[in-house]
Amino acid sequence: MSVYRRRLLLGLIPGLAAAAALIPITAGAVDVSPLDCAGPNACEIVSIYIGIFIIAMAVMVIVGGLLIYAMLRFRRRDDREPSQVHGNARLEIVWTAIPIVIVSFLFVRTAFRMDYVRNGPPPNLTVQVTGVQWAWLFKYPNGISASTITIPVNQVVRLEVASKDVLDSFWVPRLGGQIYAIPGQQNHGWIEASQAGQYLGECNELCGTGHANMFLEVDAVSNAEYQAFLAGKPSGGGAALAEKLSGQTPTSKVSENDQLKFAPQNLSVKVGDVIQWSNDGNSIHNVTFDNKGVPSSDTMNGGDKYELKFSKAGTYHYVCTFHVSVGMQGTITVTGG
Repeated sequence: MSVYRRRLLLGLIPGLAAAAALIPITAGAVDVSPLDCAGPNACEIVSIYIGIFIIAMAVMVIVGGLLIYAMLRFRRRDDREPSQVHGNARLEIVWTAIPIVIVSFLFVRTAFRMDYVRNGPPPNLTVQVTGVQWAWLFKYPNGISASTITIPVNQVVRLEVASKDVLDSFWVPRLGGQIYAIPGQQNHGWIEASQAGQYLGECNELCGTGHANMFLEVDAVSNAEYQAFLAGKPSGGGAALAEKLSGQTPTSKVSENDQLKFAPQNLSVKVGDVIQWSNDGNSIHNVTFDNKGVPSSDTMNGGDKYELKFSKAGTYHYVCTFHVSVGMQGTITVTGG
């Protein structure tokens, strides 16, 4: 390759890099970027990251610039051997001291904020988080459990995280850093949402064939909506479409079994009929409806039962969130009323 072509290629590299950086992100993409922080924990992490990034870019530009300058300025022009220079104590001290100062600054900057990022301020509430192949279970102070996590805005939520079976990792990028879920060990972290909204995440540790289905959803709501959630009222303030019961004689029954199926999968009932789900196996299950106006069950261990009475006709789809990956779902068709 000629000297001219080498120079041309070298000159094009920065331009190509800049063009790649300016390519727009698809507007319809779901926003899970850690850089778009939505809470003080995540924003502190972003602040540290940006500081390190700026310093790293400055080092890259200076070092890269000097390399390019040296390559062009002192490139070989003929067969004469260039003058040999050995040792420059002052220069060697400078280029040893500068990296030490940079690394020391980064260490201090990070170390002083590690406790805040991990432990945070005193919590307003604590939620137990358990990873199960392949879903998340959230248990609240009043004993209720759910497959998505609902938190009040502007309140510090401590997360006590563990796993039932394999290594998982809780991570909602816009609200905080990841927290490992380890069998037989409890880790902790915290999140806080500065504004109401839905924040998505994913298990960040490859945990088996259903890993892709182990997503996370954090719903940040007002304190009034959070209290309504704890009381089991439908979200959005709408009318309840079904009522939780206990100890009633069921009109129809649905079995949850170790074949990871609801039996029957499709059921037709009338308004006012009592439906009972029973866990007849050893695997854990739950009953979670797509329609938020229908109350979902807590986690159901072997022998547990769950009863509902629908007050409005319609078709209601539900799943076991622990076994979505194998298609454990069902449909209730309610007539009359």
